[in-house]
Parts: sequence; C-alpha cells; structure tokens
Amino acid sequence: AYLTFAAYRYLTDRGATVRVVGVDVREDQRVRNSAVAEQLGCAGDVRFVAGTIEDAVVDEAPDLVLALHACDTATDQALARAVRWDARWVLAAPCCHHDISAQLRRVPTPVGWTSLTRDGILRERLADTLTDALRAAILRQVGYRVDVMEFVDSAHTPRNTLLRAVRTGTAPPRQAIDEYDALVSAWHLRPQLAG
Repeated sequence: AYLTFAAYRYLTDRGATVRVVGVDVREDQRVRNSAVAEQLGCAGDVRFVAGTIEDAVVDEAPDLVLALHACDTATDQALARAVRWDARWVLAAPCCHHDISAQLRRVPTPVGWTSLTRDGILRERLADTLTDALRAAILRQVGYRVDVMEFVDSAHTPRNTLLRAVRTGTAPPRQAIDEYDALVSAWHLRPQLAG
C-alpha cells in the first residue's frame, strides 16, 4: 500500500492524471487500504484488489507496473503479468531469491566455479545476482530495454537492486539470446520467469 500511495502522490504532484490499482493477496489489507484511500480523498483514483498478481482483476492494462520487494518468485509473476499486459514501463525491486538459490544447491556447479557455491552466504549472493541477471535477460528478449541499478544506498538495505524496464518492442540482438542460453545451460537453471 505504501508504494501504491507513494506512486500516486509522486505522479499527481507532477501533473499526471493517474488511476492506480494496488494488488495484495490479503483481503483484510484490501479493506484497510481502501479505507485509507477514502480518508485521503483519492478513492476514485486509487483502488485495491485482493488476489495474486497472476489472477488480480484489473479493468484496464496498466502503463506502469511496480513491484517492491515481491518475495522470491512473486517478482517473476509481476514481471510476467507486466509483459502480458504489454506495460510500457516496469520498475521491480526484487526481494529474496530462494528459487534460484535452491536450484544452485541441487545442480552441479560448473567446473571452476565451486568457490562461489561452497559457502552458503556466497551461494545466496550469487543466487541474487543470477536471478536478477536472468530476469533482465528475459525482459530484453521480449522487447524491453532494461537497466539494473542500485536505487537505495547499500548502507540502508542490502536489497537495493532495481530492474527498470522500458518497452521498446525491438527484437533482441542474437548475442543477448546466446548469452542467456549459455548462462542457464552452464549453471543448469530454470528461471521462473522463463515459464
């Protein structure tokens, strides 16, 4: 809800006319957030639905999809839905990366890379990096220009990666496809976002 209200305020303060839909899996949060929107006088432009990002009922496809610390594969679900909506812009700040981390524990490590997966903390950090690199690569393959960047200083949080994607509709260069294929092949990974 904080992200939803913050996005609404940020955009309207800049003169944009916006309609915002916040999605939360919990019905009690939908009720609470809808009441806050009423109190703030923006319920006509800000509404909330209960459900997963995969099945949330949204009246019209959004131009901008925001996902802040959607845990594990919820980020992938938000990215996939944004692609299905053909959203013009996507901003995703991923949280934990358990799926790829679990895969790294089950699959053989490529020759020469064992020092990156032997210790749990290094494997977790590698999983974070691989997950977001793969997400960016997949978005590039479906017509988005993607920047992976730090959006909050690491002194404040270690979860400070932002995937900023803008739909261009252009086909990816062959090199981008080859790099993605080589990465998933070498590490024996199956990214959630790849379906």
